[in-house]
Amino acid sequence: MNKQKIKIDIVSDINCPWCYLGEKRLQKAMAEAGDNFDFEINFKPFELSPNAPAEGEKKEDYFIRNYGKEALQRLDAGNRQLKEMGQAEGAIFNFEKSPVIHNTFNGHRLIWLAEKYGVQEAVANALFESNFTEGKNVNDHEQLKQIGIEHGIPAEKLENFFSTTEGVEEVRAMESWAQRSGINGVPAFIFNDKYMVSGAQPAETLKSVFGQVAPALEEIKTDGPSCGPDGNC
Repeated sequence: MNKQKIKIDIVSDINCPWCYLGEKRLQKAMAEAGDNFDFEINFKPFELSPNAPAEGEKKEDYFIRNYGKEALQRLDAGNRQLKEMGQAEGAIFNFEKSPVIHNTFNGHRLIWLAEKYGVQEAVANALFESNFTEGKNVNDHEQLKQIGIEHGIPAEKLENFFSTTEGVEEVRAMESWAQRSGINGVPAFIFNDKYMVSGAQPAETLKSVFGQVAPALEEIKTDGPSCGPDGNC
């Protein structure tokens, strides 16, 4: 059976817990629907905190500065909800291990580089896990290099990668594309360059979307000579 191909661009940020949860749900949906479709997955960058300092910023300071002190209560409630929902999907959130919001631009550069070696999805998921499960600094060059090497990027390629400007222009261009496309929150899933679904949708919802966006050829019945794979013409 010829499978229908579905291209999915995932617009997300390493600092976004809903992006981590959404990616896990997408993986579940693809695994359950894989007999019917071939999936092509690409990650596109979106920075929720593009002005975050290189050394990071305490989450409490960030939320108070941007949303006021009352936001801290909502943050705690949201974290509890995410921990519970993540447990069911295999996304483990240990928010107590990561009290700092890190700048993610270099992480997005690593994801961009990973695409060249066919390991983009593995690297992106490793960055989510490093941030939300292990509470590590996802702007630390050595940490980023380790993740890249462990998931298939050659060590020699990463040796001086972050001291160069490689990938900077490309990541900026993709971020500009997302803004021009009207994306103002993540995760956003773009199917076949045409249809967008926002938010960390349940796997059942995503499977329904697959069926709606998959290209299908509708035959117009006419009579005419043809050849078949059996050699009969």
